[in-house]
Amino acid sequence: MKTPERVTATNQVVNAIKYAIQSGKLKIGDKLPREADMAEELGVGRSSLREGIKILNTYGVVESRHGEGTFIVDNSAKNFFEFMGFFPSKENTIYYLELRRVVEVGNIIHICESITDEEIAKLESLADILGQEATIEDYAEADRAFHHTLISYTQNPMLIQINNMIANMRSTLLYRIFCYPGIVQDAYMAHHGIISALKNRDLNKCIDAVSSHIDKTQEHADKLGL
Repeated sequence: MKTPERVTATNQVVNAIKYAIQSGKLKIGDKLPREADMAEELGVGRSSLREGIKILNTYGVVESRHGEGTFIVDNSAKNFFEFMGFFPSKENTIYYLELRRVVEVGNIIHICESITDEEIAKLESLADILGQEATIEDYAEADRAFHHTLISYTQNPMLIQINNMIANMRSTLLYRIFCYPGIVQDAYMAHHGIISALKNRDLNKCIDAVSSHIDKTQEHADKLGL
């Protein structure tokens, strides 16, 4: 008979917080109770509690803010991606865009027929920002929000986490290419091309619009040596 593995006090802390998140008791943005209260509630010492919090912090599940406390966050996917060494570089930009193609084409196939007019309207409002006078930060945020919103329409948590993994690499590339107004205009046109295809519920045009957008992004990155 196999002897049950002993759960350490540190793992008890990690498991308790993980379960609280999975069950909905703790949500993103929630502040954890005071250290003394948590240690008493979980029946562990403060040193074990701190070690558990450190592990969760490394995983990107919690974030300690000086003078404020410890909060539930959602940086696990991003932290894992960076831990594996996928930092912005010319080679990784190619891999990043290849991953985007797989994810975003698959995503558009999934949502093409089920997307609602209200959901399309939300995408349109984000795409329109790229056609207005704004800062590079505004453009980058609008672009990130557009693609995040598209992914979110699948309601697939795994797909959403994969998209979160590449968030930093996406931001780095956007800040570097959106310095050029012509590239912002290309993004504006590409996003509206995707929206037009979605409005018509035309699957082939949806796939072409997403693929063309990524091809154009790759072209800009190559020209700039990114």
